[in-house]
Amino acid sequence: MYQLLKYFVIVLFILVSENTMPSSVYKRNPGKEQRLQKIAAKKLSIAPWDFTEWRHTGKIALDSIKVETNQKNINLYFSPQFTHIPIRQDLIDKLKGDIRKSLGKRFYGYSLKIITRNKLVETFIPNYYRQGAINADTLRKTILESETSIVRRASQNQYKNGLTNRHIAMWPGHGWYYEQNLDRWEWQRARLFQTVEDMFPYTIIRNYLAPMLENAGAYVFIPRERCVQLNEIIVDNDTSTGNSELVIINGSFNWETVKTSGFKYKNVLFDGENPFEHGTHLQVKSGGEIHAILRYIPEIPEDGEYGVYISWGESGQNLENIICKVNYSGGNEDFIINQKMGNSTWVYLGTYHFLKGKNAKNGSLELLSNNEKEGYITADAVRFGGGMGNVARGTNDSTPLINLYSKNKQVNKNNNNYKISQRPRFMEGARYFLQYSGMPDSTVYNISKGKKDYNDDYMSRGEWVNYLMGNPNGPTGNPDAKGLGIPIDLALSFHTDAGITNNDSVIGTLAIYSTKQNSGFFPNGKSRLASRDLSDLIQTQLVDDIRIKYNNKWTRRGLWDREYSEAWRPNTPAMLLELLSHQNLADMQFGLDPRFQFDISRSIYKGMLRFIKGEAAIVQPLAPIKMKINFIEGKKIKISWEPGIDPIDPSAMPKSYKVYCQFDNNGFDTGILTNNEYLELELETWSDIYSFRVTAVNDGGESFPGETLSVSIIKDQEPKVLIVNSFDRISAPLIFDIGKKAGIEWWNDEGVPLGIDFSKTGNQYDYNRNSKWLDDDNPGWGASYANMEGKGISGNTFNYTNIHGRAFRDAGYSFVSMSNESFVSSSETDLNKFAVIDMIFGEQRSISNFLNKEKKEFRVFTPELIEVLGQFAKNNGKLIISGAYIGTDMIENNDSLAIKFADNILGYKWRTNNSTNAGMVTATNEASQFFTQTLDFNTFDNSGIYKVEAPDAIEPSSVNSKRLYLYSTNNTTAAVLFNGDNKAVSFGFPLESIVKKEQLTDLIRDIMIFFKN
Repeated sequence: MYQLLKYFVIVLFILVSENTMPSSVYKRNPGKEQRLQKIAAKKLSIAPWDFTEWRHTGKIALDSIKVETNQKNINLYFSPQFTHIPIRQDLIDKLKGDIRKSLGKRFYGYSLKIITRNKLVETFIPNYYRQGAINADTLRKTILESETSIVRRASQNQYKNGLTNRHIAMWPGHGWYYEQNLDRWEWQRARLFQTVEDMFPYTIIRNYLAPMLENAGAYVFIPRERCVQLNEIIVDNDTSTGNSELVIINGSFNWETVKTSGFKYKNVLFDGENPFEHGTHLQVKSGGEIHAILRYIPEIPEDGEYGVYISWGESGQNLENIICKVNYSGGNEDFIINQKMGNSTWVYLGTYHFLKGKNAKNGSLELLSNNEKEGYITADAVRFGGGMGNVARGTNDSTPLINLYSKNKQVNKNNNNYKISQRPRFMEGARYFLQYSGMPDSTVYNISKGKKDYNDDYMSRGEWVNYLMGNPNGPTGNPDAKGLGIPIDLALSFHTDAGITNNDSVIGTLAIYSTKQNSGFFPNGKSRLASRDLSDLIQTQLVDDIRIKYNNKWTRRGLWDREYSEAWRPNTPAMLLELLSHQNLADMQFGLDPRFQFDISRSIYKGMLRFIKGEAAIVQPLAPIKMKINFIEGKKIKISWEPGIDPIDPSAMPKSYKVYCQFDNNGFDTGILTNNEYLELELETWSDIYSFRVTAVNDGGESFPGETLSVSIIKDQEPKVLIVNSFDRISAPLIFDIGKKAGIEWWNDEGVPLGIDFSKTGNQYDYNRNSKWLDDDNPGWGASYANMEGKGISGNTFNYTNIHGRAFRDAGYSFVSMSNESFVSSSETDLNKFAVIDMIFGEQRSISNFLNKEKKEFRVFTPELIEVLGQFAKNNGKLIISGAYIGTDMIENNDSLAIKFADNILGYKWRTNNSTNAGMVTATNEASQFFTQTLDFNTFDNSGIYKVEAPDAIEPSSVNSKRLYLYSTNNTTAAVLFNGDNKAVSFGFPLESIVKKEQLTDLIRDIMIFFKN
């Protein structure tokens, strides 16, 4: 009895004094901590936190608790899935508050430490979001500071709050590759919803993301060919293609030939062959005086845009700040090249317009051999254009192969059979471009020793980054490989994912990084958690921006720390991005839209910018809007515009602008900088066509250009013609969904890409939702044809005032032009001084806003436009109207105001869309006496002008209206002439799509005669 009483007193004493007993007592009572842990665990057994927002990322759970009574501290160990979500200080503070509330007074005064993956959870807050929450000593500093870039445009600003002197490596997933098991070239992914992952992210990177980063001052490395020009011209001291030549100005004795290394052109590359080891290069000693100029003069086979690549050798004393000049049809541009890095490979300078033939003044590259420091300037090959793939793959079996594919060229070497892809180089995977670019095979692109090109392609990308950096001792590096010494700040692998949802919700955005290699550190000793910072910043920016502009329920998937090759191999902060699911129509209705592609590229760029610059980051502006050209007198004009406002990023306000000029059909020049929102200038010549576009500039970079406007002034003739560009639509193709069948309604509206699109494989043919994926040759629902692969498809190039204006000029009329937004809101322009307004509607057509289906964008006839055009017509103004949906749009929207306007002012009514799939029209018998008899417009996919897939048939709506042209296939009306209280001519197809410019000129001349009579 006495023993029981003694035990009861001891227990009572412990319970009473639990919150007042000095910590020394706990040391003598180690069981106390275990009891408190059980108490705390019981109180937290019902989770006091809510992670349902992150249900897509994996279950977040409290695994265990440790109470440290001596330090009055509680360690709470959470499952690794905690790091799958974006961690911020306010989330941690709220979580700790909820936990304290659940623990109650018993644990008052205890500090809380939340731990996951053996680290304080605060460790996973990206630097950008820390805001002093963690000691500055723990900030991750992995950015490789560089005072100079490998290449810099001399005319480009130094963007102190942008990415000047930064080097970024990024790549789109996959590509056309040789499959050894099947002995054929093929895509690494399936053709779905008219595209393929091997080309879809490639197009986004090439068209949007890379230019944004370059506009911010960065130099961008891409391990796939970025130039889509099929022609390739090599100019070299060893072997040049065609009649191209390398000319030494001011004496050849200064340059010496170095035989140890250099590029030499070879039509076909076999296993292990490095084109930069087959030839020689040149070098010259520099000491501050001009020695000579090397002039590379290509023979250009046809007018067009050509990517320009330069290469140089290694002397051991290479110099930086070397001047290089590209002479092209629009003028010339100087570059500053740093030859201390990046030798013996292709270094991209930019894409420029060249004219057919040889022209040293307007079609060459010049390397100046002067430098203020002593050392060597080296020179190797220069390349113009992307060309076709030339890496041969195949079998070492001497048995002859049966060529099942007539386009597959077979090459025989030493009785072995090889095939080259017969595809444009830009379509091929990185493994082949890296071989062509001089990368060492065993270190970079031939890790499988020729057994598996599929594996080599994705593994090569990270190893290529390491070789660029000169970190060959990375995870799989070769210590004998020197590397190129380029400080790569970060690397991005851009993919889309597979997966289908049953409820038509989006799969969403996944971010993958890796921290496990080398005990969590890069070779420079910095933390690999920087890769998580990068992934978090980009994923956060993407999801936030998409939810604001496109889908407020866009799925944010996890932040995975996984050993994916493209995430763990690079020895610099790296991320693998899975943007969305290319297999899920709910995702692809966004993904196929060029506005979405632009905006997600801007989000990725902003994430990179903030990773590198932190709070100092300033976002480059958006393109200027409401542009117009006004005539002043003589050859003087005024170009004006307004800034494009970015409601998401207030820092993206412009401080100045650049106005670029294009003479005739040459390239644009390097621009004139102005601090005003206008520029007055005098044209150099009479009667020639000048085109202009404007960009906005701030301390973070330069925007994309706005639309292109044109002008031509004929001597002693003030412009009486105003051309208004009202075709500003860019959009995805129409998509239908009727339950069991869904997909792309390409026969009705193929959408409008921005510029030239290379991502389309062919039209969708499988619309059955229940069709299952069997393999990439039979991928089921969404399966698409392959007939458009490698072919550029023209979308909205925003330069149609040039095409229309050329016809007016050739017909003998001066003209100016403006945008439709400026036209309806301009108070400065006196429309009464114009006799004719030419309205360009192209493929303008109403589509629903993503967030508000009732809101329509890209309407043809807005109320504001109707009011301005109606007033102009009442004042005896003449109208030319053309577009593929000038009738369909008002009918689809049941727009009574537009229908009345078309009836009373333009004299037509809608009959049908999809009026023809053959672009031939003929004048009616009556009209053929006064108008050109036949017109041909484009109804096929091509890179010259956009395809008109569903032109309108319109009919006269009054006795004052007459049929002017008929579609040849069915005699429905293609154009209506109205001669009532006002005069108008309306076309159910876009005039800029007329294939032969002579036909358009003759048509404009005939219309102007009608207007005069």
